[in-house]
Amino acid sequence: MRSKRRYSVLSVLLAGFISTSVFGVGLSLYVGLGTAIENTRNLWVMLADIDLTSVQRTMNERMNEVDERSDWVAQQVAEGSLDPSFQYGWTNAMRALAAAGMDVMAYGLITGERQFIGFNPEDMSDIRRTLPADDMLFSELAQIRGPITNRTGFPRWDPYFNRTVLTNWVPLFYDGHYVGTFIQYLSLSNLSDSLLRGRENLPGTPFILIAGNRVMAHPRLRDWGENTANALINGADIARSPIPLPTIHDIGDPVLANLGKSQNIKNDQNDTRQSGGLKLSGLDLDDKYHLIVTRQVLNAPISPVVIGMHFDERLFDDEWNRLVLASILGGGVLVLAILVAIFMSKQFTKPIRRFAAAARAFEDEDIASVDVPQLVGSRIREYDDAARSFNNMMMAVHDRERITSLFGKFVPQSIAKKLLASGNDSGVLPPQQSEATVLFIDIAGFTTMCEALDPNQIIAMLNDYFDCATQIIESHGGIITQFQGDAILAVYNVFDDLDHHADAALDSAIALQQQVTTRTFEGLKIKVRCGVNTGSMVAGNVGAKARLSFTVHGDAVNTASRLEQENKVLHTDILISETTRVLLVEPDRVIKAGEVLLRGRHSMTGLYTVPSDKTK
Repeated sequence: MRSKRRYSVLSVLLAGFISTSVFGVGLSLYVGLGTAIENTRNLWVMLADIDLTSVQRTMNERMNEVDERSDWVAQQVAEGSLDPSFQYGWTNAMRALAAAGMDVMAYGLITGERQFIGFNPEDMSDIRRTLPADDMLFSELAQIRGPITNRTGFPRWDPYFNRTVLTNWVPLFYDGHYVGTFIQYLSLSNLSDSLLRGRENLPGTPFILIAGNRVMAHPRLRDWGENTANALINGADIARSPIPLPTIHDIGDPVLANLGKSQNIKNDQNDTRQSGGLKLSGLDLDDKYHLIVTRQVLNAPISPVVIGMHFDERLFDDEWNRLVLASILGGGVLVLAILVAIFMSKQFTKPIRRFAAAARAFEDEDIASVDVPQLVGSRIREYDDAARSFNNMMMAVHDRERITSLFGKFVPQSIAKKLLASGNDSGVLPPQQSEATVLFIDIAGFTTMCEALDPNQIIAMLNDYFDCATQIIESHGGIITQFQGDAILAVYNVFDDLDHHADAALDSAIALQQQVTTRTFEGLKIKVRCGVNTGSMVAGNVGAKARLSFTVHGDAVNTASRLEQENKVLHTDILISETTRVLLVEPDRVIKAGEVLLRGRHSMTGLYTVPSDKTK
């Protein structure tokens, strides 16, 4: 109903702002500082989340490529396509791997006596080294256990490459005999540079931890070298011993060193962050507050891996001090402004809430079957116009969906939608020729049944039976083009592309036979015969200008009808043609029923059926 007197949103907002701005503008300025602090912190958390996601994705992509490469080499050797002992062929294969782009420092073959013979993918230079004993453990165990999938070793500092490395192995077997181990060395030291790249002038310190307290990437890890490593392992021979990664206490970062003392931060967005694997915590250290953002990588080949970043919240001290001062000075006015804002927001959001509730009514409902909600008018001009437009739009949508629903009861739903979307009122779709499968179904003894039963019983039984058959056919992607008395003509792969349409038609026939065998229709037990045939046919509208019908034409359709009739002769329930059988995913699911001379044919036609135990 149209309101007698309406106001514009602008006039109402101006009146509200004029009445409150004198008391609230100054305080709102200071309150905005608090929001700015929160937004600033959330911004850095969001940026940290993006950085951490990027690092995680990069790690996963690199490790997936390494795993796929190891599996490929192992498969080629197992199949005999690649022989490590054939130096020329092996070298060419390794060069081909390098040409595909490898993000590794070195790769090659472990031979006996702890010897590694490999290549540098950048220039394909030879690398020969004697491996530490730890690198041989996997190979030696593989010889005992037999072929297994590739494995990833624990990260460590490798003095040969003078950087942090990650190793990936896979044993190579041919004809059950161990022929060597394919190994790849990945550099993890550049992760520290990757974390800092583009963040030179930004706050925050990124890091990656493994095994709880080992630092795999950190800005200070770039200074990690042989002297530092020697000190950690008490002067061990670094040329022969694998050097562990530094712990959070060794890297020289006090925040990491006290990571276990941090406390989770509870806020409105915490549940969302936790569900995404992001953890937000705070740490008070030496009168300084630090914000720590971490994420645990659960699907890493070496677990657990934690990637994170920490910030010094001194960045927000000035804003926080001004917020406290503004809160003290304007507390009383703030309360009044909040009350006014709450009252006005409730009044102005009522029409919006009604609009949202009306829209939600259609989200999970059949528009054609529900009552259309009507929005009431408003004194606000824009709201009133929006309500009237929404009401008109919903009525139009309801009518359109109702027409589509009713139309679909007389023609297949897919055809009804195509006709409505065609943009004209002719009701004609262009004829289309396609390779499709026809399913023809008929009730056995229907004429005798009609003579013995009341017409109302026959109609009720047919409706119940047609409803069951329609659900089965449409669930398998079929389109029912005709109900001919007690017979059903359904097609598959006409207008709508359908993969394995021969299987879909046969599955429909089997499912219908199972239903007919195990239930009654309005108390009546029936038996049906099915004919399935695949071939070329033409689909389109036929009839007069004022009354059209969608149907299919062609010898394939007639053959399906004749197959249905042949069930009487061969004492079967389902018969399919040779053209259908050859298109089945599993042709052996049907058996030979015999050969007959179909009407109109000059040669015998092989027919197939489904074993009786499959239709019960």
